[in-house]
Amino acid sequence: MTAFRKVFREPIPTGRRGRPRLVAWPQIALSQVIKHRLQHRVVAVTRQVVIGNALRAGRLLTTSGTSQVFNTAFIERLNATFRAHLVVLVRKGRALAHQVETIEAGMWLVGCAYHGCWSHNTLRLEQPEGSSRRWQERTPAMAAGLTDHCWSLAELLSYQVPLPPLPVRKRRGRPPKQRVEARAA
Repeated sequence: MTAFRKVFREPIPTGRRGRPRLVAWPQIALSQVIKHRLQHRVVAVTRQVVIGNALRAGRLLTTSGTSQVFNTAFIERLNATFRAHLVVLVRKGRALAHQVETIEAGMWLVGCAYHGCWSHNTLRLEQPEGSSRRWQERTPAMAAGLTDHCWSLAELLSYQVPLPPLPVRKRRGRPPKQRVEARAA
């Protein structure tokens, strides 16, 4: 919990000297699933909202369309995907990660491929009778309406992300002579 509280917050500038106060993002809703065990068997499950509002967390869960209750399967599936595709995250592996940036870049690549390039069986749509295929394969990006086709890895890696527009710089110093003469006339 403390890791989430430390990461998902931003500084609120006060205008005074020193480090500004860090406030958690208002749109974050974090839930916790606690499994109570007795003799190595789960006997009860407690679900609670740790960060955020319980009403907002419930609304976010229902709009996701995946489940009606908080579950550990969501994060476990994500962890398994990263372990399967990044050798430095494999349990008891011999590969070492020398820099955090390398792991972060790999996680971004796996995340982009997961959402845009790899189709998921749970997202596929049944085709009408008479079509050549029974199912229309879809990626999470297709299901969200972000793209209309399944991207290839070559297409993903060659896509050029447009740069943000440059900010207009405020002119400093004396105005040029042309402006001064135009004002005098």
